[in-house]
Amino acid sequence: MKVAASIAAVYGAFIVAFVDKRSYDDIIDKVVESVSTIILVFFILMFAYAMAESFMATGVGAAIIRLALRMGVTGKLVAVVAFITTCALSVATGTSWGTFAACAPVFLWLNHITGGNFALTTAALAGGFCFGGNIGLISDTTIVSCGVQNVEVIDRVRYQGVWSLLCLLLSALLFFVVGASMGLPNQPSFIIVLSTAVSEAIAQIPPEAWATLEVERPSAVMLLKQVSEGVPNYMILPFFKGVPTLLCLGLGIVYSLVMGLIIGSTSLMGFLDL
Repeated sequence: MKVAASIAAVYGAFIVAFVDKRSYDDIIDKVVESVSTIILVFFILMFAYAMAESFMATGVGAAIIRLALRMGVTGKLVAVVAFITTCALSVATGTSWGTFAACAPVFLWLNHITGGNFALTTAALAGGFCFGGNIGLISDTTIVSCGVQNVEVIDRVRYQGVWSLLCLLLSALLFFVVGASMGLPNQPSFIIVLSTAVSEAIAQIPPEAWATLEVERPSAVMLLKQVSEGVPNYMILPFFKGVPTLLCLGLGIVYSLVMGLIIGSTSLMGFLDL
Protein backbone atom coordinates (compact mmCIF):
# COMPACT_ATOMS: atom_id res chain seq x y z
CA MET A 1 0.00 0.00 0.00
CA LYS A 2 2.83 2.42 0.85
CA VAL A 3 4.56 1.67 -2.46
CA ALA A 4 1.30 2.08 -4.38
CA ALA A 5 0.65 5.47 -2.73
CA SER A 6 4.15 6.68 -3.62
CA ILE A 7 3.80 5.52 -7.23
CA ALA A 8 0.42 7.26 -7.46
CA ALA A 9 1.92 10.51 -6.12
CA VAL A 10 4.81 10.41 -8.61
CA TYR A 11 2.42 9.56 -11.45
CA GLY A 12 0.15 12.47 -10.48
CA ALA A 13 3.14 14.84 -10.41
CA PHE A 14 4.16 13.77 -13.93
CA ILE A 15 0.60 14.32 -15.20
CA VAL A 16 0.45 17.82 -13.69
CA ALA A 17 3.88 18.71 -15.07
CA PHE A 18 2.93 17.49 -18.55
CA VAL A 19 -0.63 18.87 -18.78
CA ASP A 20 -0.30 22.18 -16.87
CA LYS A 21 3.38 22.75 -17.65
CA ARG A 22 4.14 23.23 -13.95
CA SER A 23 7.68 23.33 -12.59
CA TYR A 24 8.93 21.01 -9.86
CA ASP A 25 8.85 23.83 -7.27
CA ASP A 26 5.26 24.73 -8.17
CA ILE A 27 4.15 21.12 -7.73
CA ILE A 28 5.87 20.81 -4.34
CA ASP A 29 4.35 24.10 -3.13
CA LYS A 30 0.87 22.93 -4.16
CA VAL A 31 1.36 19.59 -2.41
CA VAL A 32 2.46 21.30 0.81
CA GLU A 33 -0.55 23.66 0.61
CA SER A 34 -2.95 20.73 0.15
CA VAL A 35 -1.37 18.77 3.01
CA SER A 36 -1.69 21.75 5.36
CA THR A 37 -5.43 21.88 4.60
CA ILE A 38 -5.82 18.16 5.34
CA ILE A 39 -3.93 18.57 8.63
CA LEU A 40 -6.45 21.24 9.69
CA VAL A 41 -9.25 18.82 8.84
CA PHE A 42 -7.66 16.19 11.09
CA PHE A 43 -7.44 18.73 13.93
CA ILE A 44 -11.14 19.56 13.51
CA LEU A 45 -12.00 15.84 13.47
CA MET A 46 -10.00 15.30 16.65
CA PHE A 47 -11.92 18.09 18.41
CA ALA A 48 -15.22 16.89 16.95
CA TYR A 49 -14.80 13.32 18.20
CA ALA A 50 -13.80 14.64 21.63
CA MET A 51 -16.87 16.88 21.71
CA ALA A 52 -19.17 14.02 20.66
CA GLU A 53 -17.84 11.77 23.43
CA SER A 54 -18.11 14.53 26.03
CA PHE A 55 -21.71 15.29 25.00
CA MET A 56 -22.69 11.64 25.41
CA ALA A 57 -20.85 11.16 28.70
CA THR A 58 -21.69 14.34 30.63
CA GLY A 59 -25.46 14.57 30.12
CA VAL A 60 -25.91 16.87 27.11
CA GLY A 61 -27.22 14.05 24.93
CA ALA A 62 -29.42 12.69 27.72
CA ALA A 63 -30.95 16.13 28.26
CA ILE A 64 -31.87 16.31 24.56
CA ILE A 65 -33.56 12.90 24.69
CA ARG A 66 -35.53 13.58 27.86
CA LEU A 67 -36.61 17.04 26.70
CA ALA A 68 -37.92 15.58 23.45
CA LEU A 69 -39.78 12.83 25.30
CA ARG A 70 -41.71 15.47 27.24
CA MET A 71 -43.44 16.29 23.95
CA GLY A 72 -45.61 13.30 24.80
CA VAL A 73 -45.30 9.76 23.49
CA THR A 74 -48.33 7.85 22.24
CA GLY A 75 -48.69 5.19 19.59
CA LYS A 76 -49.62 7.87 17.06
CA LEU A 77 -46.73 10.20 17.95
CA VAL A 78 -43.88 7.86 18.87
CA ALA A 79 -42.42 7.86 15.33
CA VAL A 80 -42.49 11.68 15.12
CA VAL A 81 -40.91 12.09 18.55
CA ALA A 82 -38.28 9.47 17.71
CA PHE A 83 -37.45 11.25 14.45
CA ILE A 84 -37.12 14.72 16.01
CA THR A 85 -35.11 13.39 18.96
CA THR A 86 -32.62 11.44 16.86
CA CYS A 87 -32.22 14.39 14.48
CA ALA A 88 -31.37 16.68 17.39
CA LEU A 89 -29.03 14.18 19.04
CA SER A 90 -27.19 13.25 15.83
CA VAL A 91 -26.60 16.94 15.14
CA ALA A 92 -25.42 17.57 18.71
CA THR A 93 -23.08 14.57 18.89
CA GLY A 94 -22.10 14.27 15.23
CA THR A 95 -22.39 10.49 15.30
CA SER A 96 -25.11 8.41 13.69
CA TRP A 97 -24.00 5.14 15.31
CA GLY A 98 -23.76 6.74 18.74
CA THR A 99 -27.28 8.09 18.30
CA PHE A 100 -28.42 4.64 17.22
CA ALA A 101 -26.93 3.03 20.33
CA ALA A 102 -28.55 5.60 22.60
CA CYS A 103 -32.00 5.97 21.03
CA ALA A 104 -32.96 2.71 19.35
CA PRO A 105 -33.44 0.70 22.59
CA VAL A 106 -35.51 3.49 24.14
CA PHE A 107 -37.84 4.27 21.24
CA LEU A 108 -38.35 0.74 19.96
CA TRP A 109 -39.48 -0.33 23.41
CA LEU A 110 -41.65 2.77 23.79
CA ASN A 111 -43.13 1.90 20.41
CA HIS A 112 -44.00 -1.55 21.77
CA ILE A 113 -45.53 -0.12 24.96
CA THR A 114 -47.66 2.52 23.21
CA GLY A 115 -48.81 0.27 20.36
CA GLY A 116 -47.02 2.17 17.61
CA ASN A 117 -46.07 0.79 14.21
CA PHE A 118 -42.66 -0.90 14.30
CA ALA A 119 -41.77 -0.23 10.63
CA LEU A 120 -42.76 3.43 10.85
CA THR A 121 -40.76 4.04 14.03
CA THR A 122 -37.74 2.19 12.64
CA ALA A 123 -37.84 4.34 9.50
CA ALA A 124 -38.11 7.49 11.63
CA LEU A 125 -35.10 6.42 13.70
CA ALA A 126 -33.03 5.66 10.59
CA GLY A 127 -33.81 9.07 9.11
CA GLY A 128 -32.92 10.83 12.33
CA PHE A 129 -29.64 8.93 12.69
CA CYS A 130 -28.50 10.10 9.24
CA PHE A 131 -29.67 13.70 9.58
CA GLY A 132 -26.74 14.77 11.76
CA GLY A 133 -24.25 13.48 9.20
CA ASN A 134 -25.74 15.88 6.68
CA ILE A 135 -25.88 19.07 8.73
CA GLY A 136 -24.05 18.38 12.01
CA LEU A 137 -21.35 20.87 12.94
CA ILE A 138 -19.14 18.10 14.34
CA SER A 139 -20.07 15.33 11.88
CA ASP A 140 -16.99 13.68 10.35
CA THR A 141 -18.77 13.62 6.97
CA THR A 142 -19.40 17.37 7.11
CA ILE A 143 -15.88 18.16 8.30
CA VAL A 144 -14.08 16.06 5.67
CA SER A 145 -16.23 17.41 2.81
CA CYS A 146 -15.61 20.98 3.98
CA GLY A 147 -11.87 20.33 4.24
CA VAL A 148 -11.69 18.91 0.72
CA GLN A 149 -13.62 21.88 -0.70
CA ASN A 150 -11.77 24.43 1.49
CA VAL A 151 -15.00 25.68 3.05
CA GLU A 152 -15.56 26.71 6.68
CA VAL A 153 -17.73 24.16 8.48
CA ILE A 154 -19.92 26.85 10.04
CA ASP A 155 -20.47 28.48 6.63
CA ARG A 156 -21.57 25.16 5.13
CA VAL A 157 -23.97 24.48 8.00
CA ARG A 158 -25.39 28.01 7.76
CA TYR A 159 -26.10 27.88 4.03
CA GLN A 160 -27.23 24.25 3.98
CA GLY A 161 -29.32 24.61 7.11
CA VAL A 162 -32.36 26.18 5.44
CA TRP A 163 -33.21 23.35 3.06
CA SER A 164 -32.10 20.72 5.59
CA LEU A 165 -34.59 22.10 8.13
CA LEU A 166 -37.27 22.21 5.45
CA CYS A 167 -36.62 18.52 4.73
CA LEU A 168 -36.80 17.81 8.47
CA LEU A 169 -40.16 19.56 8.84
CA LEU A 170 -41.59 17.86 5.76
CA SER A 171 -40.42 14.44 6.96
CA ALA A 172 -41.83 15.01 10.46
CA LEU A 173 -45.16 16.04 8.92
CA LEU A 174 -45.22 12.91 6.76
CA PHE A 175 -44.46 10.67 9.76
CA PHE A 176 -47.30 12.33 11.65
CA VAL A 177 -49.76 12.00 8.76
CA VAL A 178 -48.88 8.34 8.16
CA GLY A 179 -49.10 7.57 11.88
CA ALA A 180 -52.49 9.30 12.13
CA SER A 181 -53.84 7.51 9.04
CA MET A 182 -52.93 4.10 10.52
CA GLY A 183 -55.38 4.56 13.37
CA LEU A 184 -52.67 4.06 16.01
CA PRO A 185 -53.63 4.50 19.68
CA ASN A 186 -53.50 7.96 21.21
CA GLN A 187 -53.36 7.56 24.99
CA PRO A 188 -52.31 10.77 26.78
CA SER A 189 -52.32 8.93 30.11
CA PHE A 190 -49.02 7.35 29.07
CA ILE A 191 -47.27 10.71 29.36
CA ILE A 192 -47.79 10.66 33.15
CA VAL A 193 -45.71 7.51 33.54
CA LEU A 194 -43.13 8.51 30.92
CA SER A 195 -40.08 8.40 33.21
CA THR A 196 -41.02 4.92 34.42
CA ALA A 197 -41.54 3.73 30.84
CA VAL A 198 -38.14 5.07 29.73
CA SER A 199 -36.41 3.35 32.64
CA GLU A 200 -38.29 0.15 31.80
CA ALA A 201 -37.25 0.43 28.15
CA ILE A 202 -33.58 0.77 29.07
CA ALA A 203 -33.83 -2.07 31.59
CA GLN A 204 -34.99 -4.37 28.77
CA ILE A 205 -31.65 -4.06 26.92
CA PRO A 206 -30.03 -7.55 26.92
CA PRO A 207 -26.86 -8.05 29.02
CA GLU A 208 -24.84 -8.99 25.93
CA ALA A 209 -25.79 -5.65 24.34
CA TRP A 210 -24.60 -3.83 27.47
CA ALA A 211 -21.33 -5.78 27.34
CA THR A 212 -20.79 -4.86 23.69
CA LEU A 213 -21.52 -1.20 24.34
CA GLU A 214 -19.12 -1.19 27.31
CA VAL A 215 -16.34 -2.24 24.95
CA GLU A 216 -17.30 -0.41 21.75
CA ARG A 217 -18.95 2.76 23.06
CA PRO A 218 -18.65 3.35 26.85
CA SER A 219 -20.05 6.87 26.48
CA ALA A 220 -23.30 5.41 25.08
CA VAL A 221 -23.67 3.33 28.25
CA MET A 222 -23.24 6.46 30.38
CA LEU A 223 -25.82 8.30 28.23
CA LEU A 224 -28.43 5.55 28.60
CA LYS A 225 -27.99 5.54 32.37
CA GLN A 226 -28.39 9.33 32.44
CA VAL A 227 -31.56 9.11 30.34
CA SER A 228 -32.94 6.58 32.83
CA GLU A 229 -31.95 8.56 35.94
CA GLY A 230 -32.62 12.04 34.53
CA VAL A 231 -30.47 15.14 34.01
CA PRO A 232 -31.27 18.89 34.13
CA ASN A 233 -32.56 20.49 30.93
CA TYR A 234 -29.94 23.25 31.07
CA MET A 235 -27.30 20.69 30.05
CA ILE A 236 -28.35 21.31 26.42
CA LEU A 237 -25.53 23.21 24.78
CA PRO A 238 -26.18 26.72 23.44
CA PHE A 239 -25.10 27.63 19.91
CA PHE A 240 -21.93 29.72 19.75
CA LYS A 241 -22.79 32.11 16.93
CA GLY A 242 -20.01 33.71 14.90
CA VAL A 243 -17.27 31.63 16.53
CA PRO A 244 -14.58 29.88 14.41
CA THR A 245 -15.00 26.13 14.09
CA LEU A 246 -12.10 24.99 16.30
CA LEU A 247 -12.95 27.53 19.01
CA CYS A 248 -16.61 26.51 18.88
CA LEU A 249 -15.68 22.84 19.36
CA GLY A 250 -13.31 23.70 22.20
CA LEU A 251 -15.99 25.77 23.95
CA GLY A 252 -18.41 22.87 23.61
CA ILE A 253 -15.96 20.47 25.28
CA VAL A 254 -15.28 22.90 28.14
CA TYR A 255 -19.00 23.61 28.59
CA SER A 256 -19.93 19.94 28.80
CA LEU A 257 -17.11 19.29 31.30
CA VAL A 258 -18.07 22.22 33.55
CA MET A 259 -21.78 21.36 33.52
CA GLY A 260 -21.03 17.66 34.01
CA LEU A 261 -18.95 18.48 37.08
CA ILE A 262 -21.71 20.73 38.42
CA ILE A 263 -24.48 18.11 38.17
CA GLY A 264 -22.14 15.23 39.11
CA SER A 265 -22.55 13.25 35.88
CA THR A 266 -18.79 12.98 35.42
CA SER A 267 -15.50 13.52 37.23
CA LEU A 268 -12.35 15.15 35.95
CA MET A 269 -10.46 11.85 35.75
CA GLY A 270 -13.43 10.08 34.20
CA PHE A 271 -13.74 12.83 31.63
CA LEU A 272 -10.05 12.61 30.72
CA ASP A 273 -10.43 8.82 30.22
CA LEU A 274 -13.05 9.27 27.47
